[in-house]
Amino acid sequence: MDVKPWRPTFVLQADGSDITATIKQNLKSLTLTDEAGMSSDALTIVLSDDDIALPPTGAELRLWLGYQGAVRYMGLYVVDEIILSGPPDIMTIKALAAPFKKSSTYAALQDQKTRSWDPCTVETLVKTIAKDHGLTAAVSTALAGITLDHIDQTNESDMNLLTRVARSMDAIAKAGGGRLIFVPQGENSSVSGKSLPTVSLARSELDNWGVTISDRGNYAQVVAVWRDKKAAEDKEVTIGEGTPSCRLRHIYPSEEAATRAAKGRYKSITRGTSKLSLTMSGRTDILAESPLEVSAVRTGVNGSWSVTRITHTLNNKLTTTVEAEVPN
Repeated sequence: MDVKPWRPTFVLQADGSDITATIKQNLKSLTLTDEAGMSSDALTIVLSDDDIALPPTGAELRLWLGYQGAVRYMGLYVVDEIILSGPPDIMTIKALAAPFKKSSTYAALQDQKTRSWDPCTVETLVKTIAKDHGLTAAVSTALAGITLDHIDQTNESDMNLLTRVARSMDAIAKAGGGRLIFVPQGENSSVSGKSLPTVSLARSELDNWGVTISDRGNYAQVVAVWRDKKAAEDKEVTIGEGTPSCRLRHIYPSEEAATRAAKGRYKSITRGTSKLSLTMSGRTDILAESPLEVSAVRTGVNGSWSVTRITHTLNNKLTTTVEAEVPN
């Protein structure tokens, strides 16, 4: 997407009705946050409040954002919270992409259940839960065939179960857009599980930039313990070399599960050592998990990154802020 001095604009629908004109008259700011990982994407609209009719919580908002003649559909958001304040009189509307509320398609994902899962693949687990909730499963081929040990789901929601399993292998479990996705974190996959195109950014396109390089918590190795039932003893799996060592608290039922958890934690630690922040003119084509290739800045900034969060802010102009980390 070429960055051009077009006039920024948006289109907003509420429950199928176009409310763009009303919102534009009172708009102070519109902020859209797209997150990698388990967090729900969020839309916040701040309005000058001249006794505007209160939108109902649960209202469905569809947003298109960009420039005149080139707006991009940014998704469906459900109104979660309305805040009234003053003076000056302000109305703040907050909406989430997948709020787990009674009015939401995703509400039942938060219902607590007690059941057991026999050993099965990640794909089987995700597809079964997706089918239970009328969603389409999108599972990365890199994770689909992994066999899970017996799982006890005790007074635990389906979403929490998926999140627990995902964290054990440094993956993302996320509901949104009618899909239930399960993909590796930091490996540049879209909601459909397909690879995202690389976005190239040069110094001339950036308003400002910053990198934080840290070794806090940067363990040299990860140790996971698993229970060998035949030998009636606990054994260890180590990923990485040197010190300090990060020891996972959980005792895993098999060597395979312990190895998978240790590798996932090691990837997470490695990926988080450098964090990038960029600000530029609005770029609605950049998505969470998009691979970035930064050039012409300096050593330590140039190179490959993976977007962890992207924030689009529209007030008198459209600005995009990108947060990224080193990819797997």
